[in-house]
Amino acid sequence: MTQDTFHKLVHLVLDSPARPPEKLFIGGMDNWHARARLAHFLAMQGIDKQDEALELFRSVVEQEVDEEQPEDVEEKVFALQRLSSLERELGQKDEALKHIDAAIELAESTDFLYKYILRGELWGDRWNLMHAMDMTKDAESEVDERIAAYQDIPIEHNSYLYYGYRFKAMLAAERGVTLVAKDYMHMALHAMEIPEQYKDGLEKAFAATHDNASWILNAVDRATPNPDNLHWDI
Repeated sequence: MTQDTFHKLVHLVLDSPARPPEKLFIGGMDNWHARARLAHFLAMQGIDKQDEALELFRSVVEQEVDEEQPEDVEEKVFALQRLSSLERELGQKDEALKHIDAAIELAESTDFLYKYILRGELWGDRWNLMHAMDMTKDAESEVDERIAAYQDIPIEHNSYLYYGYRFKAMLAAERGVTLVAKDYMHMALHAMEIPEQYKDGLEKAFAATHDNASWILNAVDRATPNPDNLHWDI
């Protein structure tokens, strides 16, 4: 990508309904942070510049980060995660798996509690992708290994357990085993902070007496607080 093209894409994003602050792109094409941030906006629905977003995200893959700076690590992890999800949307599943694996490796190379990235969510992305690639048995084995490794850690809000049990609940729902799906979702939610205002909605979602497991799981998801807005211990 040329400097001129980069400059034009920045102005496209600045003039879009997203209206990000121009300071996000300080340093221009030569700054990998600016390239990653621009890629996030280009991939947004309504801007739909996926090809340009892919090019910019991929330019970040080999960039070195300062592993003493959590913000630096987190920004690259987020770029790799979004690159993977974009590649999956475009049917490039092998590349998507490679990049979510890179995101996991980098995220777990430090002990930082990141502001936005959840390690459990990264693993959840990997497991869902593996399921889509007919690698479900391997994904289930990995989930069980993660649960076994983290279930006895004395912390209350554990993203590994939430996303692990959420994945197992999804599989149970797909297989039509309603009670098992409910049980796994109860276990997932037990690992999550649930603000008081969400509890009635969740109780109603779980109280459904029909046997459509996928419908019940969707209702539970709609009643569940956004994980991005909650406190996590890991």
